[in-house]
Amino acid sequence: MLMRIKGRAGLRCVMAVLLLFTAASPLFARSVESKLRRAVRKANSDWVAAVKTGDAAAIAAPYREDAVFILADGTCIKGRAEIEKMYRVGFERRGGATSARIDSKRLIVDGDLAYESGYGEIKRLSEGKVSTIGGRYLTVWQRTPDGEWKIIRNLVF
Repeated sequence: MLMRIKGRAGLRCVMAVLLLFTAASPLFARSVESKLRRAVRKANSDWVAAVKTGDAAAIAAPYREDAVFILADGTCIKGRAEIEKMYRVGFERRGGATSARIDSKRLIVDGDLAYESGYGEIKRLSEGKVSTIGGRYLTVWQRTPDGEWKIIRNLVF
């Protein structure tokens, strides 16, 4: 009789642990997603501010060192330093934007990767005329070992 009680108590303990893990799993997923959403919101709002001020370093900050930026014509810019340089050279040639916006439409999490898609737009004043450059984008984020999210690929098209 004593063995049955221990067996049942052990079973109850195992069941309690399983229930705890089952309940914690959605909490963990929400925690990951909220951290990711904060990273995406920050990167997007920093980008909007930085294209107005010409701050290439702020734009490059959320990228991983080995990130790749793929332009609409298929040109690949490899590495955070080169991505920063691309923006810096662009600001030197054309100046900052008069306005900018990012409309992040979708964010899908798949393990340690996340896919963000949306629409981005920059308006510049040139020779007294406002020109608008915009298009769709796909940004691939990766969770780092310390739990932060960094951009590993960015495609504009």
